[in-house]
Amino acid sequence: MLKRSPLKRSPRWALLALASITLLSCNDRLPASQGGTRVRPRVLSPPAVRDASLAVSRARSDSPTHHREVRLRVDSAVTLAGEFAWPNVTGAAPTPAVLLLSGSGAQTRDGARAELPGYYPFTDLADTLVAAGFAVLRLDDRGVGASTGSPSGATTEELARDASAAVAWLRGQPGVDPARIALVGHSEGALVALLAARRDPQLWALGLLAAASRPGREIARWQRATLVASDVNTWAPTERNAVLARAEVEAEAVATTDRWLRTWFALDPRRIARDVSQPTLVVHGENDRQVPAEQADELAAVLPDARAVRLPHLNHLLLTDFDGDPRGYVRLTTRRVSGDVQRTLVTFLTALNGSPPFSEGNRTQKNR
Repeated sequence: MLKRSPLKRSPRWALLALASITLLSCNDRLPASQGGTRVRPRVLSPPAVRDASLAVSRARSDSPTHHREVRLRVDSAVTLAGEFAWPNVTGAAPTPAVLLLSGSGAQTRDGARAELPGYYPFTDLADTLVAAGFAVLRLDDRGVGASTGSPSGATTEELARDASAAVAWLRGQPGVDPARIALVGHSEGALVALLAARRDPQLWALGLLAAASRPGREIARWQRATLVASDVNTWAPTERNAVLARAEVEAEAVATTDRWLRTWFALDPRRIARDVSQPTLVVHGENDRQVPAEQADELAAVLPDARAVRLPHLNHLLLTDFDGDPRGYVRLTTRRVSGDVQRTLVTFLTALNGSPPFSEGNRTQKNR
């Protein structure tokens, strides 16, 4: 039986009003009140994050690579912690480096999410990139793991400044080629990469994974409409327009008090991309139900030097998923980033680097 009170103010209304946040970050941002007028990032507790990160690091201790803990200061309030890994190579030639940038919500250097045990996307990507000859820096988000600062309220533009500080740190590392530093960002991290690249034309290349081409406000509307249309047991077809209109009002109310949401609503990736000159790879899953796959083509079209690759059967998290609905992520049995994504990214970067083609047999064993 259909519920006939969709306009009643309730926790369900808060969820719908914040569908863009909930879906984009896979439930990392939750409504903090029934009215949905505030947003609270759900931060993994430092002990839990530290234990998980140590477990991954210990499991990878026999890897044929070098890795060490790092701390880099952004400003007086923020110091980012993470891991820097580099290949065990001979010779004096400097090594190209990659900075991995996470999406929305508080995440560890591994990209770990409390609701998805075994999902460590940045561990997957880092292992493969290092095996292919790249140094990799990945960091705990603000206020997560060993990083200081508050994750609450940090805007996408402020996160881009964090990325710029990490790039400066990489350029100062012995053995790293300062002229060959690439940014690889997932979801909101792709927008962070675009902002940082616009500010720093000396960056070498970009990899944009599951990136949006439209402002957050448009993404939010699309997500809400998709959510309402897919749930016929909650919202009757005759009620959907009213439901979505009310949700729009609720979301805009949240944006008046939440700095992150207000900034995300306003930033237009296409405008930013027009000022980005670096060679860029845009990778998107065809089953992404958080950001439409067509936006990969749209974003690549406005970038001066870009290629879009759309891969079948992958969701927003770059996992194999024949449905793509974020509400079904917890039921996925495969929690490792698709090999197609990793091969596509490494092939792009090695071609820019003038290296021999990447051999999958050389990939570092993924240890958990």
